[in-house]
Amino acid sequence: MAGYVLEVIESYEEMSVRAADAVQETVERRPDAAITVPTGQTPLGMYEDLVRRVEAGTIDLSQVRIFCLDDYLGQSRHDEASLTRWLYEAFLIPAGIPESHIHRIPAAAPDPHAAALAYEREIAALGGLELAVIGLGQNGHVAFNEPGSAPDSRTRVVELTGESREQSSAYWEGEAGIPPYAITMGLGTIQEARQIVLIVSGEAKAGIVHQALEEEPKLEVPASWLQTVGERLHVILDREATSELTPR
Repeated sequence: MAGYVLEVIESYEEMSVRAADAVQETVERRPDAAITVPTGQTPLGMYEDLVRRVEAGTIDLSQVRIFCLDDYLGQSRHDEASLTRWLYEAFLIPAGIPESHIHRIPAAAPDPHAAALAYEREIAALGGLELAVIGLGQNGHVAFNEPGSAPDSRTRVVELTGESREQSSAYWEGEAGIPPYAITMGLGTIQEARQIVLIVSGEAKAGIVHQALEEEPKLEVPASWLQTVGERLHVILDREATSELTPR
């Protein structure tokens, strides 16, 4: 299945700049765009570049509406193992995004199922996502849409796989316990964005990149459903992540 835009960049640093370019292009076209962005090591370079642009006055993010992609269930913004806290510190605060424009995924809500439905309504009320910047997990997950996630899934509570919890523990350097459940924006919600930018770096993810982009979409590899959105998907890979792709 083809139709998506594939851009191969020589280095992680250049990939990060191109991802920041995609955000800037969206914001210049629509300053109050609703955007969702990921956590993790891969987007750090993009965030650093965007903050530099804010400080240089070449981009204004003050009107953007940011929707968080996912977080561990029961974690508040101030908890140690909170992805929302991480995003505030890595990007939202340095970039000067107003608190009133940050839509935190309701990980600590008393009734997370009802809150997940309300989160979907918040996105819809702003006309849907203009841009979704996403990463790719080793098991093919997008946000916390683990293997088995339906392509039309919405924001919901999910049980994390052992693999995802183990990777998360390494990410937090063992400083915080990783809950067995998370709340995540759904694959269907993400795929409705007007543009989706998938960023992946490193040879360790070359195999799952191949499965996601070149094999038939299947429940076992949630990211493989991204192929179905056609040219709305812009894939930005560094050279190391492409080693198992068929040469174009």
